[in-house]
Amino acid sequence: MAETFQEKRVKFQRQGKRRSFKEQLNRWSYSSLLVFSVMMAILLVMMMFFNREYHASLQNANVAAEFNNEFKNKLDLEMYYYVVGARDYQSLPQEDIVQASEIVARLQETTTDSTNQWRLQSMLNLLNRLDEVMIELSETSGYDERMISLENNIYIITDLIETYMNDYISDELQVLANIQKVIQQRTFWLVGLSILSYLLVMFALTRSTVRFTSRMVSPIKQLIHKTQQVGSGDFSSAPIETDNVEFNELDQGVDLMSQQLEQLLLDMTQEQELLRKTEFELLQAQINPHFLYNTLDSIIWLAESKQSELVVQMVSSLGEFFRTSLSNGKDIITLETEMKQVESYLEIQTIRYNDVLEYSIELDPALYPYQIPKLTLQPLVENALYHGIKLKRGKGHIRISGEVDEEEQIVIRVWDNGVGVSQSQLEDLARNVTSDDGLNQLGLMNVHQRLRLYFDRGSGLSFRSVEGEWFEVQVRFPMISH
Repeated sequence: MAETFQEKRVKFQRQGKRRSFKEQLNRWSYSSLLVFSVMMAILLVMMMFFNREYHASLQNANVAAEFNNEFKNKLDLEMYYYVVGARDYQSLPQEDIVQASEIVARLQETTTDSTNQWRLQSMLNLLNRLDEVMIELSETSGYDERMISLENNIYIITDLIETYMNDYISDELQVLANIQKVIQQRTFWLVGLSILSYLLVMFALTRSTVRFTSRMVSPIKQLIHKTQQVGSGDFSSAPIETDNVEFNELDQGVDLMSQQLEQLLLDMTQEQELLRKTEFELLQAQINPHFLYNTLDSIIWLAESKQSELVVQMVSSLGEFFRTSLSNGKDIITLETEMKQVESYLEIQTIRYNDVLEYSIELDPALYPYQIPKLTLQPLVENALYHGIKLKRGKGHIRISGEVDEEEQIVIRVWDNGVGVSQSQLEDLARNVTSDDGLNQLGLMNVHQRLRLYFDRGSGLSFRSVEGEWFEVQVRFPMISH
């Protein structure tokens, strides 16, 4: 079978180049990332260009407006005070000329319109001329001559500068309006480009997703069908058809698993049978040999005491006990047969401990046909005697009862009025019943595990107790008859 799988696999691998999911996802991711990156780069560059141009024009217009609001009125007023000889204006306001020239020079650096460049240069020339006229005025004597120079030179030049600056502001505002119009037009174009790019990307994404999904779903369906075949016991399925590395590796794992599972199923019957025999041999090995020795000693003592009826009864019970223990090699016996063994054991122990032990059986005979693992109840009765009743003073009582619960499972109770256990010991029993921690001497672990082995996880032992008063073991298993 392995050679057939390998031959078919080689043929599938030769049909095309195999790629891993990582490679396919990387190719798809890189393609999508490239498209989005190009689109975003175009948008970013254009928006940066528009923003820089718009910001420069807006700043120029603001600076020019602020300059125009202060320069003429301030300078005219300062020159007037200078001419009339006001106390705080004894020197020419040439510093204002320097600051105005610096502002106009900065505007030249960021202004792109040629007409406005000419206006700015003209304003620089007028500012230089204004500086010269101010010096000439300072050298003129006579109040009337200075007033004439102020009106015919200073005021005229500042009027021209104000006029040029107003024209500059008007043109810059027009530039802003034009830029805004272009931005609106290009924004509409960019929106259209974005929508087109989005549609193209979505188309490519949908197509890639469909292809990618198909490459995933098809081999998954093949693997599901293949595992269903293996689950139904058919181990001859062929390798799946796919060019994906991960699915090929998974398919190889399924083939290997199916081959190993087939071999395991071939060995399962023999191993299970060996396991069951080993379990029962182990249980039988746990039967206390002192029980046999003490029983024989008791028989000898009764014979010497010439109590022949009790000797016959004890020998008969001992024979019945070991006959039911063997049960013709059967692992599962009826509850009736199991109870015969328990009764034989209790009869022997009642003769031996007549002043200590009494028992009662309150089990519905309707439960007798149902099956139970051999040697389930006897270890529990023995535990009740040696770890419960014999540790207290006075006569003890063992009661065996049972019924069918609401879940239609048989529940058998082995109750004794011995010393019981504490709440912490009871919790330890419930927690450790499936482990090897301190339960072997009680025989409880072996009984619990065998019930789980032969029935389901709901089967097993549970415990109840009141310390110093009583102890009860509940045996739960399903209703299974011949």
